[in-house]
Parts: sequence; C-alpha cells; structure tokens
Amino acid sequence: MEETPHVTEVNATTFEVEVIAQSHERPVAVDFWADWCAPCKMLMPILATLADEYDGRFHLAKVDTDKEQQLAMDHGVRSLPTVKLFKDGKVIDEFMGALPASAIRQFLDRHVGNATDDLILNARELAEAGQPTDALAVLHQARDTSPDYDPVHLAITRLQLDLGDTDAAQAALKQISPKEQHSSEYKALAGKVALAEAAASGGDVASLERRLLEDNNDLNARHELGIAHFAAGNVEPAMEQLLEVIRRGRGDPKDAARLELVRIFEVTGAQDERVSRYRRLLAQALN
Repeated sequence: MEETPHVTEVNATTFEVEVIAQSHERPVAVDFWADWCAPCKMLMPILATLADEYDGRFHLAKVDTDKEQQLAMDHGVRSLPTVKLFKDGKVIDEFMGALPASAIRQFLDRHVGNATDDLILNARELAEAGQPTDALAVLHQARDTSPDYDPVHLAITRLQLDLGDTDAAQAALKQISPKEQHSSEYKALAGKVALAEAAASGGDVASLERRLLEDNNDLNARHELGIAHFAAGNVEPAMEQLLEVIRRGRGDPKDAARLELVRIFEVTGAQDERVSRYRRLLAQALN
C-alpha cells in the first residue's frame, strides 16, 4: 500500500518514533495486517480513506505482521486484522476484524476530533451571522460526509426549526440513532418540533385570545393559546394557559395539556426557574 501524508508503513525500528512519539502529538491508529488475510485487505482501503477524510486528526501506521512477527507479539496481537489506537504513548482503544466505515468512524470519534465537527461549527457561525441558507448547505455537506453522525442531524433539526420548516426538522429528527434519543438534547428538540407542529395547526395569539373573550371556558382555545404563546417565545404565559386547562379540565383535555406542559418543561430546561415553579404548581393542580 502506498504511503501518504496520513499513512505510513512501520516496523520494529521505526515504531518508537512513528507511533509512540507521534502519539503524543495526535492519535495513531496501528493496523496489524498480513498479505494472506482477506479481511485485512477489505479493511485497508477503508482505513486509508478515513485517514485522508480526517485530514491529520489521526495518523494511520501499518504493520505487516509477516515481516514483523515479534512486534505483533509484543503488542498482544492474536488475530488479524487488529487495529490499536495509541495516544500519549499508550493503547487507549482497539478493535479486531473488518468493521464497516460507519463503525470505525464511531470508534475514532470517541478519541479523535471529527472533521464533521468543524463543519457544524462553521454552520453555527454562519447562522449567527445571519446566513442560514449557507449554514444549511454546510450542514448538508457534513451530513453527506458523516451520515451516521448524530450531532449533524441535531444541528440540522435546530436550524430547520429556526427557519420555520417543521417538516424538514421532523425529517432530520428521524435520522437520529435510537441511542441518542435518550439524551436530553434530543428530547428537548423533539419537544420543540412537536410544539411547532401543534402551533402550525392552531391559531395565533390574538385570534385565540378573542375566542377566550367570547367563551372563557373554551378549553381547546386555551390549550391552543398556550401552544401559540410558546411558539411566540412567551414561555410563562404558555405555561400558565396550559396549567389553567389542567385546573379546569377533566379527562382527555386535562391529560393533553399536562403532556404539552411537561414537553415545555423539557424544552425550556430544568435549570430555568420558571420550570421549577410551574412543576410545583402542576403537582398542586394534579392533587
């Protein structure tokens, strides 16, 4: 295999410099392989492609175990291919077998700065500078580069919500892995998407307030008013209207308002004083 700026062949003589010393500057993935090993030949181009993709965030060192049997034994290699990741002179992680590119990216991303993160940061800076269309294009580039990388889909969801495209936000949200769906960030974004969808199907604040002036007991209008307030950025009025539905309502209207209020709590964040206060008020209303 040809050497590149990010890929080198190493042996017992060069291992100390090319792997141990270099790992104090950046992670070094050492691929122990052999010419007779079919899985090794499957893995080799994947690793080389990723080394170029990560553009120096890690270095790939290749050890031909037929020529370097003692080196392989010294590092506890028992099957081929084996990839060991060195950092600060020590092995910090490893895997065996010809894994797919997506699995190797996950392996690397636990320890190596991901090039996709730079694109996400660039997109955030563009959005903050008032260039959301350019930001979205960068995020789509990041998604195409790392289609299984959850932070990309989270970032696209956030930006599509800011752009008011609820359908696109929902589509991005569906790309997030089941594991990430347990995170607080995912739950908050899922709540925002659900609230945005509810707001899109309801009326605006002014028209809903007029409905309540005509009939103060219209719980559907009050529920929709809470959602409309939240969509407009009026967090406490939104909580208050939904809490009032819970106080007055019975059965389905009460349950629906409770679910929406809890969703607003998740989106707003437990650290917000209003969440703490309205959680207490909710508990009182349910007792």
